[in-house]
Amino acid sequence: MSPEHSPVTIAQVGAHGFGRVHLERITRLEAMGRVRLVAIADPAGPPDGVRVPMYDDLGALLRDHRPDIVGIATPIGLHEPMARAAMSAGAHVMLEKPPVASLAEFWALLRHQKDTGRSVQVGFQSLGSHALDRIRELLSDGTLGELRVIQARGTWLRDRAYYHRSPWAGRRVVDGHRIADGVVTNPLAHAVATALAIAGVRQIDAITRITTELYRAHDIQADDTSFVRVDLDGAPPVCAALTLCAPDQTPPTVTLVGSRGSAEFFYTTDELMVRVGGHESRESFGRTDLLENLVDHLEHGTELLVPLANTVGFTAVLEATQDRPDPEPVDPASVRWVGDGPAAHPVIDAIPNWIDRALADGHGFAAVGAAWAAPDALATWTPRHPLAVLDVDGRVVAEYADGSDIIAASSPRPYLHPIRTLAGVTVSDTHPADHDWHCGLSFTMQDVNGVNFWGGRTYVRGRGYTWLGDQGRIEHLRFDDTAPGRLVEHLRWIGPSVAPVGAPIPPVEVLETRDLSWRALSPTAWMLDADLALEAVSPATVQLGGPGTNGREDAGYGGFQLRLRPSDDVRIWSPLGEGADAVFGQHAPWVAWSGSFSGREATLVMAMPDDTSASDRWFVRHGEWDGIGSALAWREPVTLPLRRRYRLIVADGRLDTPAFLPWLAAS
Repeated sequence: MSPEHSPVTIAQVGAHGFGRVHLERITRLEAMGRVRLVAIADPAGPPDGVRVPMYDDLGALLRDHRPDIVGIATPIGLHEPMARAAMSAGAHVMLEKPPVASLAEFWALLRHQKDTGRSVQVGFQSLGSHALDRIRELLSDGTLGELRVIQARGTWLRDRAYYHRSPWAGRRVVDGHRIADGVVTNPLAHAVATALAIAGVRQIDAITRITTELYRAHDIQADDTSFVRVDLDGAPPVCAALTLCAPDQTPPTVTLVGSRGSAEFFYTTDELMVRVGGHESRESFGRTDLLENLVDHLEHGTELLVPLANTVGFTAVLEATQDRPDPEPVDPASVRWVGDGPAAHPVIDAIPNWIDRALADGHGFAAVGAAWAAPDALATWTPRHPLAVLDVDGRVVAEYADGSDIIAASSPRPYLHPIRTLAGVTVSDTHPADHDWHCGLSFTMQDVNGVNFWGGRTYVRGRGYTWLGDQGRIEHLRFDDTAPGRLVEHLRWIGPSVAPVGAPIPPVEVLETRDLSWRALSPTAWMLDADLALEAVSPATVQLGGPGTNGREDAGYGGFQLRLRPSDDVRIWSPLGEGADAVFGQHAPWVAWSGSFSGREATLVMAMPDDTSASDRWFVRHGEWDGIGSALAWREPVTLPLRRRYRLIVADGRLDTPAFLPWLAAS
């Protein structure tokens, strides 16, 4: 470090247990002159040999200090509120894994990180291994052939004392709060996180479903022996078979199985075993310390190795293990206890063999006939809870989610996602890191008599975008019609249950009737028709508005909104001309978008029928983020009742205007 710079200051929360490892890393960097430990918060008191100010809690510490980094190694349930407090005080965060105890906490913490502009590094230390670069090379150069599956294997043992070390050990819930201390989410969490990182899972949209099969031989709430299968969109699955009930503790591994060979990564020792064509080679690698990487990030702009946003895949797995019934107890007849008293540990009959067989089969312990396994232990979790699926000629082209995956601050609402072409190209996006409240295709407004149904900050005249706590929600009430190719739905728009910040907002209630129909247009294209009608319930007069009606120029968005996946080689056009600027803020019967979505070409056309109000405009974005939407209240509010009709064409390949105009003209 250059002499003109002062060391990065660090405060550590949690100095015992795994907190000692954090302190060891800090001590190493202190010896290099790169950091300085300024304070510790731990109700258990100071660790031996450390001479810095001590506090019982983080709040007291932050009243006296303004560290550059706060390291957090506390019980899992405290991670989110402590990380939030640290960032609110201006600190960056070195957060022990798992980062949070639920997917809802993940979205909330990610939003807070973006609001504060701070950085969060998550302590999956295996992701600092230089072996990962070699693994990516093996995948890209074809050495392993076609990748078929990524397998995480862990056979460890834990004794009774391990689960008596703290009140939260081995618990799913304590005092009504999620803890999630199972084998998948804590002791062998690195195996799962490493496998998902190798698979490139950096968005929840990559996951189609997660199957869990959880058991416990210990007298605990959580799982100590589990199988997890993560099915991915357009990629091979990730399978994990993990136990803390093995006869011996062996190094955990992540194995890439390809058509030509395999690569087995021993992530605790940074060794890689490559087996191709009968030849075997072992390579050893170094590792970048994640705290040092965070310091480099702050001082030199080095890319973080494990930013919070990239752990969404692991957090989805955590949610899948918790959003299900408790683990099944293993039949005591299949368990042998070794040792006495606190040192005793359970061994499940032939568990290493069942681990290997479950991974080879890819469907778990019950599927391969383990005597102690139970079909009731299986559960399936999806990132979204679907109200319905839209299929065309037997192909699912969209899923209609109920919005229960949307946090309160992002305005829960039903939405369509993923939206796919007939050939299976996903064109929509949801919960992107830049705007968590952008969710597929939905109908929503930012200002409904002062209630924000869009999500995120509200635009306030003279103040700009501001967090007000004024977010409402749109609830599915019932379907009137669920015939093939059609849904008629009733929904209710209602305001926040807690009074927002600032001036109180009178209660708002709006009823919506949503008529959706869809059909094939050709072997490569399909169309969605949406007929939407809103009427006021309370108060009698309800107006729709948004940033444009509240003083922001050129941002009158709100209405029928589609967030798109990033695409390359994009062409945007309308009857008004080429490019997003030609149609942005203008009225036109349609706008078209062609691009390459993850290497596969598709075209989308969003249309307003001829009888749509001429005051409706288009809001189109490309670059920083991609999306198409109507704008019902560009500069002036609109009063209910209201009815709007839209069409969306989703096609494979690149269409030109003559190809789709007849489809739009058809009744």
